[in-house]
Amino acid sequence: MPSPFPGMDPFIEGQAWVEFHTDFIVAVREALMPQLVPHYVARIEQRLIVEYETEIGISERAIVPDVFIVEEFPSTSSVVTVTAPAAVAEAVQVVSQIAEKAKEVKIAELPEYEHRERFIEIRVRETGELVTVIELLSPANKQRGNIGWHLYLRKRREIFYSKVHLVELDLLRSGERLPIVEAPKTDYLALISRWEWRPKAVCVGWNLKDALPTLPIPLKGRDEWVKLDLQSVFNAVYERGGYRYLLDYRRPVEPPLKDEDKVWVEELLAKAFQVTT
Repeated sequence: MPSPFPGMDPFIEGQAWVEFHTDFIVAVREALMPQLVPHYVARIEQRLIVEYETEIGISERAIVPDVFIVEEFPSTSSVVTVTAPAAVAEAVQVVSQIAEKAKEVKIAELPEYEHRERFIEIRVRETGELVTVIELLSPANKQRGNIGWHLYLRKRREIFYSKVHLVELDLLRSGERLPIVEAPKTDYLALISRWEWRPKAVCVGWNLKDALPTLPIPLKGRDEWVKLDLQSVFNAVYERGGYRYLLDYRRPVEPPLKDEDKVWVEELLAKAFQVTT
């Protein structure tokens, strides 16, 4: 069944964002591919983020690479860099030598919780050249200070200093807006950054009561674009994913709505469910 909202459904953010993020990225790729072939292809890539929680309640997030580095501090010199996993056993011996008065030294594991952030890369089919990156921001990208924030800003900065276009979609009302000078003060935002325009970019803003816009997606040529109809993508995701049944419309919206939006949502839901029951 279709969404009761003309645009973004505010219940998704607080109840089903993980599923929605994946579904939306897949649907964006499906919408773009017929326009891109045969000269371009769109691929879904991902970042893996693992969250570690300590006993004192402090959580740290870290990216898990294919090979990681252990830095050991032996008593005889400064820093010795060793590759894992073989180094873990050596690390126990080194720590034991340093911590002479400790009763026991052993390998321990921290509880970990992982999530993946998916994004789209548009590449030239024949050469593999990266042309455009399309990002759908996650809550971790908008929480100042954590690794998701820093990691994304680092990637963003790298793109800004390259000849790669960036399309950034912010469909979250919560969190801190990423650094953009004079961005629209709207509920939702899209950033379109052609590398030829930098440091300038185009920001498209819209509110909860609005339909999602159609965006131009830049390709390699200066005048080469394809269109991405965000509302059509959202409609397809909502219906195919059964979000009418995944979401509990009796729960309060998270994050909380402004008073005028709250009244509007209540009236819209009352009308929608009266029609369908």
